[in-house]
Parts: sequence; structure tokens; C-alpha cells
Amino acid sequence: MQCAVAIQVLPMDAATDDEVVRIVDEVIDYLKAQPVSLFVGPFESAIEGEYDLCMDILKACQEIAVKAGAGKVMTYAKIDVRAEEPMLTTERKVGKYAGLNARFDADHA
Repeated sequence: MQCAVAIQVLPMDAATDDEVVRIVDEVIDYLKAQPVSLFVGPFESAIEGEYDLCMDILKACQEIAVKAGAGKVMTYAKIDVRAEEPMLTTERKVGKYAGLNARFDADHA
């Protein structure tokens, strides 16, 4: 069974914005190493893959945030499960906006 999961990890007790970014970056580094499709956005990251693997990854994201120093972590997840039909992929949803995102990246470099 395939799924897509939007994951937002919030270290609630981080003292500064820099600390939030550092902890979230550690979670994103973990996601980058996983065998799933990954899209990183400004408020959440999305993964696509086999259901059990994605649920294991979701659990690990919280553990990684704690190991990175967060004492209190709020994790918000949206899960789209497809038993039979093909996934509505992130690429299909937002791929057409890649040029817009590239312009944003260039403007804020």
C-alpha cells in the first residue's frame, strides 16, 4: 500500500529561531537519507512511499528531534493512503510551479 505523508516537526522548547532551524535541519537530513520521494517546503516536508516505511520514518522524525535537543516536540502529519489507485504525487500537485520556486530561490539567495 502506498502513501504520501506531510510532516511538520516543531521543537516547542527551542530558545531561538536558529535552534528551531538546527533541529528541523537534522530531521530533514534524516529524511534525505531515506528511500522515499521527498519534497521539502517552508512549513512541512512531504514523503511518498510504502505505507509501513513511511510510518516508521514519521516515528523516527520525532525521535531525531529529541536526540537533537528538543525536550518537547509537536509533530503534525497528514497521511494520504492509496490501497489500489495510483498516488496523486507531489510532482503532479506542484511540479508545474518549479519555475516559481526557482525564482523565489534566486531572489532570496
